[in-house]
Amino acid sequence: MATEKRPTMLRLPEEMYEKVRYLAYIERRSMNMQIEHALSLYITDYESRNGPIPLPEASEEK
Repeated sequence: MATEKRPTMLRLPEEMYEKVRYLAYIERRSMNMQIEHALSLYITDYESRNGPIPLPEASEEK
């Protein structure tokens, strides 16, 4: 299954991991999708207060 999502490695404190795992369970998401959802909410909130986050041009990324 092809995806355009970039793989990452994330280290979390044990307590935070267990809380995210719990939220993922009650919201019927995978851990990965729960973390993606939380980050999406954080970015949306940040941008609503501060404006859009500028992204690098495609040629500058590599």
